[in-house]
Amino acid sequence: MAWNAASPDGTISVKANRTQMNANNTYTQTTMGDSVVGTNTVTTRDHFWNVGTNEDGRHRFIQSPAFTVGGSPTDPLVGTGMDGVLYLKTTNTRAEWFHRNSSGIYQVTPGYKSGTVTVSVTAKAYTTITSVPENVWGEIYMWRTTQGKNTVQQGFFRSDASIVEAFSLSMKVQGSSSDIVNLKFGNGSEAVGLNIRARNDSATDNVSWNYRITYRAI
Repeated sequence: MAWNAASPDGTISVKANRTQMNANNTYTQTTMGDSVVGTNTVTTRDHFWNVGTNEDGRHRFIQSPAFTVGGSPTDPLVGTGMDGVLYLKTTNTRAEWFHRNSSGIYQVTPGYKSGTVTVSVTAKAYTTITSVPENVWGEIYMWRTTQGKNTVQQGFFRSDASIVEAFSLSMKVQGSSSDIVNLKFGNGSEAVGLNIRARNDSATDNVSWNYRITYRAI
């Protein structure tokens, strides 16, 4: 069904205009989203339109293609009289949500990675946890399934075009007068490529760790 741009049309009859205007009303309703509550298909529209007084005019969900200009991902400008813009943009091969206001641009939804790794069979030797994209910053959380002071480690990292450096956060545990670091993450000369690396410090050697990593574009 196509939209009739020239409607009403002064060159045709009232009856013919009525047909065109009815078609336009149907086009608007189906395009804006007249599916009932609970509809969930790939063709379901984002809005509610003529569904119910509580729903009409509201979003069912938000979906959007990644914002592009000339085929390359860029960032939209904030419109006159507007305070911000929320948009999808492709970064590190993923479409993620970004927000722009007068303060700048912030990636709202981070990229993420998770898994398990054994650190390591040789004491003080580095194990690669996972790789991350270039030019990102983020956080890493590692934990074992058991409880205890030697079963968690937090840290943060940043990458440029070729190297990621990660840093461990020290922790104060009950009954101890000093901080501990269970896993030391690689930085400086210990950083190799875009791989986050860790070695045992206070933690037990050769045990399985879970990891959860989130990151955003710099």
